[in-house]
Amino acid sequence: MNPRCFAPPGLLALGFLLAACGSSEGSPSASPSSDAGTDSGATPEVAKSALARDDGSAVPEATLKAVADADNAFAFDLFAKVRADFAAKNAVVSPTSISLALSMTLAGAGGSTADEMAKVLHFDKLGPSAHAGNNALDLALESRADAALAYAKDLAKKTGGAEPAASDYRLKIVNSVWGDRSYTWETPFLDTLAKNYGAGVYLANFIDQFEIERVRINGWVSEQTQKKINDLLPAGSLDDATRMVLVNAIQLKMPWQTPFEKSFTKAGDFTRADGSKVTADFLNDKGYYSYFEDDKAQLAAIPLSGGKMSVVVALPKDKLETFESSLDAAYWANARTKMTSQSVALGLPKFNFTSASVKLKPVLQALGMKVPFIQPQADFFGMCKAPPRDERLFIGDVVHKAMMAVDEHGVEAAAATAVILSGGTSVPPEPSR
Repeated sequence: MNPRCFAPPGLLALGFLLAACGSSEGSPSASPSSDAGTDSGATPEVAKSALARDDGSAVPEATLKAVADADNAFAFDLFAKVRADFAAKNAVVSPTSISLALSMTLAGAGGSTADEMAKVLHFDKLGPSAHAGNNALDLALESRADAALAYAKDLAKKTGGAEPAASDYRLKIVNSVWGDRSYTWETPFLDTLAKNYGAGVYLANFIDQFEIERVRINGWVSEQTQKKINDLLPAGSLDDATRMVLVNAIQLKMPWQTPFEKSFTKAGDFTRADGSKVTADFLNDKGYYSYFEDDKAQLAAIPLSGGKMSVVVALPKDKLETFESSLDAAYWANARTKMTSQSVALGLPKFNFTSASVKLKPVLQALGMKVPFIQPQADFFGMCKAPPRDERLFIGDVVHKAMMAVDEHGVEAAAATAVILSGGTSVPPEPSR
């Protein structure tokens, strides 16, 4: 392989985060600004099901595969729509985080609203089993981080090496839901959240204290991602019409199976999408990697500790735009299936960057999710059958933020997504006379 192998700089999709693990969502706390007017650090009340989270053991293997395939298909659909927005800059996006936040929202949707959401997420053939599949796949992936830590401890014991730090082996994907306390949230909706996403509904006061609630939600996300994702919800993203915010947060931190030697890290030229060159520090190694090559690109999988997860990087042979336009779920599946162990000279730039919060409403609408954003038509009555004030819930926007870092020791990535539901009156008011 050419010693300049790197994932496309236009956009890095966190494809190795294929699903989420919903551990306990934790207790939220945040320090509001001095003019907030109330203590947002207090733990809010929670509306939650009495059901425990399912352990996923009864979910058929076929359902797990179908959910993984759906996640991958959604990831490449999303990639095709957002890559143009990031053509001139680096960016990180986690399709998994976005899918999970939308999946929780789908749990309360009905009619054409549910149909459109399911189709965009590629869950239309799965039906309600998509939620159980999400849960089982999440838990299975979380167990891989635990297995990697156990492997590292065992290896250290056998070789007399240093005890590995548990903080370096982390794959946590958690969910939380924040709903206005003026609403009564439906039991079936709460059951789905509890069984499949490990979440209840924190009772918030968006009507009178939406800014305080925004700070509280941002604080929860920051805490869950080890302060890697801060200020997910920018100022102005919530208002007194906000009624629910469904949040997913992800953090992955793992060492490489074989760390890169620091003495091999050298400065070199990195060619950007526009053909210009910049100097970057490259991690360098020559060894055996899972590898695939065709007329479009060279791909290599760099294994993480334990060998159960890997980071796949790609070096296009032609223009970045040409390669990106060919990426879809079928190409990905073919490349991964045909990877074989080969001797590879690998040069991977070190990097650490965080994308700004991005609003995904136009992207999701372009993918076919239209009715959920239309107040007079959206059907989220599965969340609340009789909303107060004759309101009708609809998605106001979907906000996403992510980061990724790569160095000699390993990889760290984090992401968070918030689906913001607003409430409007079902019937427009009479015009003033």
